[in-house]
Amino acid sequence: MTTQRPDTTRHHAGWREPRRLLLATVAVTLLYLGIQAFWMWGAAELAHIGWTVNDPARTYADEAAAIAEKSRPREQGLDPHFPRRVFQLGFEYGYLSQWLGGYGQQPDEVMAQLARPVEAHIRRLDETAILLGVAPVSRLPVRTAADFSGLTQRIEDDPSGAAERIELAGSPRLRHLFLLAAHVGTMTAALDSPGDQTPIPATQLIGMHATLAGVPEAQWRPLSRVSRGSRETRLSDYLAAVAHLESALADTPAPGKVRQMP
Repeated sequence: MTTQRPDTTRHHAGWREPRRLLLATVAVTLLYLGIQAFWMWGAAELAHIGWTVNDPARTYADEAAAIAEKSRPREQGLDPHFPRRVFQLGFEYGYLSQWLGGYGQQPDEVMAQLARPVEAHIRRLDETAILLGVAPVSRLPVRTAADFSGLTQRIEDDPSGAAERIELAGSPRLRHLFLLAAHVGTMTAALDSPGDQTPIPATQLIGMHATLAGVPEAQWRPLSRVSRGSRETRLSDYLAAVAHLESALADTPAPGKVRQMP
């Protein structure tokens, strides 16, 4: 009587392939996580330094001069507070679009509850729109995840016509000031939201619109980057930069006007 030896070759072949598949899956997962971590680190570093693919102050200098020339006669008859109010309106428009947009589409009663922490922002948006003569102005509606992820481009596309109304009531230059403020507002809301991940500003667009609006680089550069430190520190530093630009707009006479000495 002979004893048959177990078919060990077939046994080993049976578990070798699943093991290879498992190891390959783990390796791909670790690679993906590593790439994602590196991308997030790199994006955060770019956010800290405010990197742009070009120098907006130089790239758009000629276009900014043409816009300023075209806008000058229209702005001579505006209220001296008009530019600052345009910035305030754009800021609230962007802030609320980011803050409330993060909740997606909710029933009216639920959205009313969610809007309570930003009631002051809503009130300033409404009041400023009335002062500028462009009311009503509402935040951009967000119905899908794609709407929210594409918020930056939607601000540029101006589906609500808010930027267009600013241009009609003010000037082409002030349209860019409004769009600059809208991107600054979305960034402020992102910094104001809980979470440790560093938001990334729309640096290229901030630089472009600021240059086309005639804002000096020293005033817009701090708005194109995020300081290092805690969430509270990042928000505080960014708000200080916003306040600095807003104050500068209040102290700058409209094009073609000469400030009277006291």
